[in-house]
Amino acid sequence: MTLRPEFARMMAMGDAERLWRLYGLREPRDLVLEDLALARGVLVTDGPLDKMEARLVRKGNRGLIRVKQGIPETGRRRFAVSHELGHWELHKDVSQVFACTADDMVAAYKASRTEDEANAFASGLLMPKALYAEQSKASVLSVDVISTLGDYFGTSFTAAAVRYVDLDSEASAVVICTEGKMHWWRGSGSFRARFWLEAGSKLSPDTVAGRVFGGGQRPSGPEKVDVSAWTESRAGEEDEEDEDEGIFIEDCRLAERYGQVICLLRMP
Repeated sequence: MTLRPEFARMMAMGDAERLWRLYGLREPRDLVLEDLALARGVLVTDGPLDKMEARLVRKGNRGLIRVKQGIPETGRRRFAVSHELGHWELHKDVSQVFACTADDMVAAYKASRTEDEANAFASGLLMPKALYAEQSKASVLSVDVISTLGDYFGTSFTAAAVRYVDLDSEASAVVICTEGKMHWWRGSGSFRARFWLEAGSKLSPDTVAGRVFGGGQRPSGPEKVDVSAWTESRAGEEDEEDEDEGIFIEDCRLAERYGQVICLLRMP
């Protein structure tokens, strides 16, 4: 029986979090990925890779993960290793070799079923649900909050943001923008029930991200923007008595190395 994608993701995260209990991990600093991988029968090395972010090769009960050398961010490298460990733990009957690009390692953006599950495993391994919820409780989605969470868990800003919206009960989203367009996005369940963003669409100049690409203006903190600048509501007519119903709080971070603007959207 084939599981629905959301249930497959939940099971993948559960498999990852069980490793914390199995090896007695308590804090992110306890999670030494190379040691964990070796305990699972996998050696992690860095080396040259052409167009790939990481690769897993399996032979029987032994495996080798090669990560592209020179990845500048520790968090990005850690996600790549965790992603390949996800393939190792989840997909031994699917393939003996996995070669994964950077696009494979984002939030279900054009991802195959196996890549989506490996991403879920990596997210659960690096940021267990209970621990992430404890660290983010009483917080409001913002660049500062996500930066702090990313530092604590040793992950990239993007991975920490995706985990936040995945667990958020409120309407929130993270949007990756490149070349003046929405490249990909992920929203909380509440956000997806009310709004939809079109990946590949041109950014409105009325958004903070649109202004960054349009004139080189750097993000300067959270701003109120009209919902219509980003999307049309799915909920039908808005409540005219509540002016905040038509407003997003947009907070953006410029990732100059990759030519990206990472936007966080939430309701006031």
